[in-house]
Amino acid sequence: MSWNFLVICLSMATITSYGCGLWNKDAIVFHAINYPVPEKTAELTIPETIMVYRFLMDSSVDTHNLVISDQNSKTKVVSNYAWPSDPSAMLTELVIRDLETSGVFQKAVDQTSNVPYRYALEGTIKKFQGIVNNSKGSGLLEAEIRLIDFEPSTAGQNQLMKKDYALEVRSDDTSSKSLVKALDKGARELSQQLRNDIRKAIKRNL
Repeated sequence: MSWNFLVICLSMATITSYGCGLWNKDAIVFHAINYPVPEKTAELTIPETIMVYRFLMDSSVDTHNLVISDQNSKTKVVSNYAWPSDPSAMLTELVIRDLETSGVFQKAVDQTSNVPYRYALEGTIKKFQGIVNNSKGSGLLEAEIRLIDFEPSTAGQNQLMKKDYALEVRSDDTSSKSLVKALDKGARELSQQLRNDIRKAIKRNL
């Protein structure tokens, strides 16, 4: 066997191996949590700025891949369904967007902003996963959220709201694709419930 022939064979083997590596990488689906922008409500806008601190993520939540639990509480990581960034960051950005575009607040900013603000929202994501039970699937999103008013109060209390949210949205089937779509819907419902609860909490304390 000539040296040139051996070099060609090795080169072809390397290209084939590299090509397989690329194919495996391309097989990973990166899903960004998203849903349509909410419509502006008819209610009056709160003439204040709210700062939304980036939500924390419970240590039990996988921040890289979709996780699915079954009826026996056994979990599996779906390695080919990944999040492009930490889900807590994506959820925070969506809540900021919705609080302003829906007209709840005059302005909503993140924690990097230098804009003066009166209200602040902070929270922790406790669950963010798919669930398969008796051949039926759903997306589960659990969170604990607090609303804070930094304007001095005669009552001496600035925590206007502290609430636990548990949203389980049925998926079309048990596929990973359907489960992440259900999580999108859960994120949308969380944002909507938050907006309603924030309005009520502020009205109670005016």
